Amino acid sequence: MSQFIKNFFTKKEVDHTLKLYLWVVVFVAGFSLMAISFIQPTYILLVDLLVIIMVVLVEYPRLGLYGMILFYPFLNWQLVRGSINVPYVDILASLTLLALIIRHAIRFFYSDKQDNKKTRYELPGLLMALVFFAVCALSVLNNQELVPAFKYLLRPIVFFYLMFVLIPSNLINSKQIFKTALHLFLISGLFVAISGFLSVILSQGPSWFVYRAVPFSFAGFNPIGGNHNAIAEILIVIIPLTLILYLLSTKIKQRGWYVLAILFMTLVLLLTFSRSGWLVLLVELLILYIMRYKYKFNRYVIVAIIFLLVLVPVLTYFTAWHQVDWIKSSNSNRLLLTSLSFSHFLDHPIIGNGLNTFQSLVGRTFIYTVEFGDPLESHGFVQKLLTETGILGFLSFVGLLIYLGSKYLKGYAKAKFLTNKRIITCLMMVFVGLVLFELFSTSYFVANMWLPIGVGLAGVKLYSE
Repeated sequence: MSQFIKNFFTKKEVDHTLKLYLWVVVFVAGFSLMAISFIQPTYILLVDLLVIIMVVLVEYPRLGLYGMILFYPFLNWQLVRGSINVPYVDILASLTLLALIIRHAIRFFYSDKQDNKKTRYELPGLLMALVFFAVCALSVLNNQELVPAFKYLLRPIVFFYLMFVLIPSNLINSKQIFKTALHLFLISGLFVAISGFLSVILSQGPSWFVYRAVPFSFAGFNPIGGNHNAIAEILIVIIPLTLILYLLSTKIKQRGWYVLAILFMTLVLLLTFSRSGWLVLLVELLILYIMRYKYKFNRYVIVAIIFLLVLVPVLTYFTAWHQVDWIKSSNSNRLLLTSLSFSHFLDHPIIGNGLNTFQSLVGRTFIYTVEFGDPLESHGFVQKLLTETGILGFLSFVGLLIYLGSKYLKGYAKAKFLTNKRIITCLMMVFVGLVLFELFSTSYFVANMWLPIGVGLAGVKLYSE
């Protein structure tokens, strides 16, 4: 028996993956037996489970990506241990990246060198991202505490690019995988929409704005978190992605279900009464119209579109929202935050006041704490970056967005088939919608913004070839 085991682990003919699995089984069994006497069984099981998950992800890394897509709307669903709180989507992303590193290391040492030369990695916008990271690192010089600042540099700033741009860009390498990703987005989006719809039908109150779509708590647990904008932020992504599924479907019945899903999610988005959500939906429809009828434009159509784009939000605001007290308070809050941001930007206009200092700077402002209480994070990446990283950080981040946006436009120009162009148009709607939404929101460095962009970049590459 011992000779058989020795031959199994030394002979080159034996599959290396099978060897790896058996080594993992030996490690898990040995660790569990040795640790049972001095470590709690719960922690032993957690370590064993983590090792098993890693083995599965090394062999099937796309499962990690699929899990990220399903978890991405639920930032309030977190692992909390003392002062540590990490969304499960971030944990899954970290494990997936580690599994990819292990997988490629195994291939490098055990595969034919000629195969390694053929491996090509997708690194969209890497140079611009590195410039942005370098400017953020430079702005740390103005932080009073360096350790928390460097921690913020690594997560979420460097983290968002590694996890939510590189992983999907390298794992989605076929149209079937991309289509599976879209279906998973639809599942998570429908859950969010149903959550918002439940809050509408179960609400009670005398005022119309009480009946709005907000994240619903299931038995006291709210995985989405936030307010009505948290639902709008997800649905502005899922609606165009579901439209892609409609375009890819060849069966009338399937198309009908996709249309119903789009109508339902659009209804819930409107019921959020999110000003940002409504504006983004209007812009996405405008992009769809422009790309669909770009050869049939005349000056009267353009004037009418601009008129509607300006008139509809203005009329809606002054007829429905302007008289609501909490809307007035929200407007005053954001105006004061913007004013404070510009004031602190002038103090350090080149490299900013330091990473993750916006809230603390607002908290030191007496008039804000008197009027609004606890300080809030910046509602918009413009104010955030100008305050913390100065003009260099703001321009480098905008440069990254412009470069990634150009990938969508180039992909559209390269696509030869009409359906492919329409699919890339929908992906452009997602990209522009997210960037516009984050002018008024706080998700500019997390999965809610960057995972759909990363998946979109992979889709553009697939459908432009």
